[in-house]
Amino acid sequence: MGLQLIIKAERSKIEKALGLLTSECEIFPIAEGLFGISISERSLSSAGEAAILKKIEPLTRFDLWQGAWQEPRRRWLW
Repeated sequence: MGLQLIIKAERSKIEKALGLLTSECEIFPIAEGLFGISISERSLSSAGEAAILKKIEPLTRFDLWQGAWQEPRRRWLW
């Protein structure tokens, strides 16, 4: 089914978070500071859904399937 998200961030931050996966995603502007991202089922299967979700944790995102905003999860350095 894939993953469809709206991300509230600069495009460069989205690309940095996705890393090499960026080339496999469709990223498109929606409004000022908002980008849509579509990640195919093939990409989810090959990279692993958990790994992809971990990559985007630091970003504020709206999951279109869940219908809710998800705040960034901060990573603590000890």
